Amino acid sequence: MQVKIIPGCEPIYKKNGEKGCLLLHGFTSCPFELRLLGDHLQNEGYTVSIPLLPGHGTSPRDLKSQSWMDWYEAAKKALFELRKTCQTVYVVGLSMGGSIALHLSAHYEVDGIVALAPGLYLKNKLSFLSHILYPFYPYSKNWSRPDIKADVETITYDKIPVKSISELLRMFKHLQDDLTDIYAPLLIIYAKQDHVINDKSAQEIYKKVSSKNKRILSLKDSYHIITLDVEREQVFRETANFLNGIK
Repeated sequence: MQVKIIPGCEPIYKKNGEKGCLLLHGFTSCPFELRLLGDHLQNEGYTVSIPLLPGHGTSPRDLKSQSWMDWYEAAKKALFELRKTCQTVYVVGLSMGGSIALHLSAHYEVDGIVALAPGLYLKNKLSFLSHILYPFYPYSKNWSRPDIKADVETITYDKIPVKSISELLRMFKHLQDDLTDIYAPLLIIYAKQDHVINDKSAQEIYKKVSSKNKRILSLKDSYHIITLDVEREQVFRETANFLNGIK
């Protein structure tokens, strides 16, 4: 049975030239949080693909039935599809999407990576118990809006499957072993006031990857969803400048 997509969460594809950017959204989110960045990159001359990852943009019950490998395989499929029409392909991801982008680049050829608030460690100190708790507490109530300072529209679930948090942590652990296999040019942008991802994630990624061309940039005023937050124009500009400068 096909699951109905929440209005505004549809995949996005913008054709514009032989340079492609695969944009990957975050956990419990959808392409909506990357649409403005996608517009900016399209205006810079890139073909932009923003897939909707399995279990996202539909329902918490749908998300509960997916594993982290399902998210990864969907991202890999989108990467291969973009390769069919673009000679050069970059991968850009936010939060979980940034972690998936890094994981992809450890196993497949990409021409550059931009990891925005990428995850290795969550700030929630109880998250490590999710693999034990989910059989007894299948959902966690999402009491707050997404972690963003700016007063902007967002789309999110009203509850989060605890099993999916466990899957997210499994992916983070797997990524830790992949970091030294990453050689593509890399830009990391993270927020010092991020309330979701521990900022040691960005620092550890930067330290362990094998990329010779790598940069790390911190934002002072944003929260987690930096593609929609108060410094989003800086994020757009830095992302485009970095990709444009890759030789």
